Amino acid sequence: MHPFIYIFGFPIPSYGLMTALAYGAGLYYCYKQQAKLGLDKDKIFDLIFWIIIGALVGGKLFFIWFNFDTFASSSLVEKIRYGFVFYGGLIGGFIAGFFWLKKYKKPLLPALDFFAVPLALGHAIGRIGCFLAGCCYGKISHNFLAVKYTDPQSLVPEHLHNVGLYPVQLMESFAVLILFFVLYYFYQRPHKKGVIFAGYLLGYGLIRFVLEYLRFDDRGAGLFGFSPSQIIAIILIIISVFLFKRKEK
Repeated sequence: MHPFIYIFGFPIPSYGLMTALAYGAGLYYCYKQQAKLGLDKDKIFDLIFWIIIGALVGGKLFFIWFNFDTFASSSLVEKIRYGFVFYGGLIGGFIAGFFWLKKYKKPLLPALDFFAVPLALGHAIGRIGCFLAGCCYGKISHNFLAVKYTDPQSLVPEHLHNVGLYPVQLMESFAVLILFFVLYYFYQRPHKKGVIFAGYLLGYGLIRFVLEYLRFDDRGAGLFGFSPSQIIAIILIIISVFLFKRKEK
């Protein structure tokens, strides 16, 4: 794949580029749909700013937690460029958004419903960056889905270069893109507060739980035969059930 995209001879990390496009797509969606949240432009972009900061901090902290040895041994450039965990970003963004909403006395559930839709869109785009960079790679595969990494700068370990692997990053990207369209469809229609966010948690939890069986990169020690990501996915699914069953107030 292509860890770097060259523009006028200057190398641009493909992971960073796709992450920027993901944030850009999410921002554009929020700009076009802002009236549904009842916030003016200044307020909604202030909220988004803090959510992004929380997501970046949370994503980095989770990576350090689960991959401390890798983080400690990497160069300063690699420490900054790579090493973000999506679940950490999700939790960090939620915490930052929660405190912002509490500060301005805004309801939580409508905001969660609003941001669940662009979150799915941005996530689908961002995973393409993982595919290009070679992180979050899949298990060895000998079927027609297999892809091979050949670039020496790929994050796939050298012993797996030219070996067929499941393109689990693209599989997740496609699945989450479908989730985005489903969430968008139901968000545009009358719905109980919290169910759109619940739909995101349920949908992504199931996607991630299943695809974890095809991933081959080190994600830390788990429990009861489940990876840490699968355990978090189960928690998300349980939370979604409570939100679906919650009575409208």
